[in-house]
Amino acid sequence: MEKNELFTDFNFKLIVIEELLDKNPLFLNKLKELEAKYNNNYEWYSDAEPIVQILDYLKSLKLETSDLEKIEYLCFDGGNEIYGIIKPDWDGEDELFDVTSVEGFQHLKNLKRVDYTSMCDPKVLEPFKLAGIEVED
Repeated sequence: MEKNELFTDFNFKLIVIEELLDKNPLFLNKLKELEAKYNNNYEWYSDAEPIVQILDYLKSLKLETSDLEKIEYLCFDGGNEIYGIIKPDWDGEDELFDVTSVEGFQHLKNLKRVDYTSMCDPKVLEPFKLAGIEVED
C-alpha cells in the first residue's frame, strides 16, 4: 500500500469509486474526459488489456474526505459501471477486479450497508460485519 493510499486493495478502491459515480465526486469530470478520449479507440473483443491511462488515473487518484463522506452503501457486483470504463469488453469471467481485502473501509465513516453479489470470497466481507455494517447477499 502506498503511503497516501487509503485502501490496501486497489480493487476495493474501485468499489468505492463505483459508488461515488452517481454522487458528483470531485474527480468525475476528469474521469469522464478520459473515458471519452480513450474508450472510443478501444479494440473490442480483441483480448485488449484495460485502458492504461484510465487505470493509471484511478490508481493515483486521491479520494477526498468530502467524497468519502457521501458513501453509505457499497455493492460488490461484476456488473459495476467502473469495470466497463476501465475495460469496456470485460465480461466478468476472470478475476481481474476481484477484491481480496476491504482494509481501509474505516475511512468510510457513513457506510451502513454492503450488498454482495460477486467480486470476492464472502470471507473478505467479515470485517464489515464485525464493525456492525449490514452485509446482504
